[in-house]
Amino acid sequence: MSPQARVVDTLPCQLAFDSELDTDICQDCSMPNVVRPFKGVSAEDRVTQRRADLIDAALDLVGSGGIGNLTMTAVCEGAGLTQRYFYEHFRNRDELVVALFDTVFDEFFGRVQDAVEAAPPDLSARAHATMEVFVDFFASDPRKARVFAEATTADVVTAHKTESVHRFAEYAVGQVISTAGPFTEREQTRVLLAVIIIVGGQADAAAQWLRGTIDLPRDEFIDELAELFVTAVDAARKVR
Repeated sequence: MSPQARVVDTLPCQLAFDSELDTDICQDCSMPNVVRPFKGVSAEDRVTQRRADLIDAALDLVGSGGIGNLTMTAVCEGAGLTQRYFYEHFRNRDELVVALFDTVFDEFFGRVQDAVEAAPPDLSARAHATMEVFVDFFASDPRKARVFAEATTADVVTAHKTESVHRFAEYAVGQVISTAGPFTEREQTRVLLAVIIIVGGQADAAAQWLRGTIDLPRDEFIDELAELFVTAVDAARKVR
């Protein structure tokens, strides 16, 4: 008798056995499910790994053909998983696209925060640290740059990207106030507007730089971005 159809005589119910999950699922709700490690890996860790594999496969597909290249079938093939496991994490392709953007953005944001905390409490130094992370993060992995750049072409993630950029802008404004303040309420509003504009412009500038359209060495490009940021903050103080 196959494992899937076996009957355990010592229990008052029939068990269905999933050989991949290594989980005994009791058909009688009075019996608790028993989840055991499979090849030394817990069920929770396997679920986490499958999600990471799907995200990685999606990232590869975007890198090779853009967000339009994402299909459930292609992602599952790239991850080496069946469609069953796709639906374990995402209801549809749109949820995958949002999750992919979040993964890239959260990694980037985390690196910026680490770099800012390590920099001296000076606006220029922290602006430079931020721009250095910005340039190197996307230059080191063009796939992630493409996810960020093409997010505006996917309707499902456009609003989500706007919220993420606003969250980043509010963080940047907080850093500006702590290092270059105090600011009046009107000035803080102007700083927020400037940061939102700069963040959007930097993404396009970085994409142009990666394509070679902007002919500057890495260090000079970072210096220019940081100086533009500081200049914008200074301009925010000049309220008429």
